[in-house]
Amino acid sequence: MSEAGPWKMYMYMQGETVPKETNHVRLSTDKKDQWGIPLLVTSVDYDNNDEKLLQDFLTQGSEMLDKSGVKEVRTYDNHWAPGRDIHEMGGCRMGKDPRTSLLNKWNQFHQCKNVFVTDGACMTSTGNQSPSILYMALTARAATHAVEEMKRGNL
Repeated sequence: MSEAGPWKMYMYMQGETVPKETNHVRLSTDKKDQWGIPLLVTSVDYDNNDEKLLQDFLTQGSEMLDKSGVKEVRTYDNHWAPGRDIHEMGGCRMGKDPRTSLLNKWNQFHQCKNVFVTDGACMTSTGNQSPSILYMALTARAATHAVEEMKRGNL
């Protein structure tokens, strides 16, 4: 048997961070940009469930690699802040109640009917790490609704 080469393998996970009321986006009450517009404040953090998800991945991932014959398996957590490398969602969530959501079922602002949001901000969570096709469908649906509403004179 020949000796293995200098190859390395890297494995990482992208897990679902479930929606949390403590995570939110708001306008600053005291800081403004150069045009006098309040700055956006994003308050987001991981919780105990997220830590358990990571630890489970590190344990099971290293076990899988070990059983597959991989040598010198090392695990680590780079402690990146939320938003560094995954698809965070929910900054402008969809919902029926304007008190708990900014968008209606058409991805249209409850309080400003001529504004539509069809990217990941409208979803509170996703199990798919490449959700682009979903956003394309939401955009097509919202655009169709907007055109219909414009024809009725509602926009």
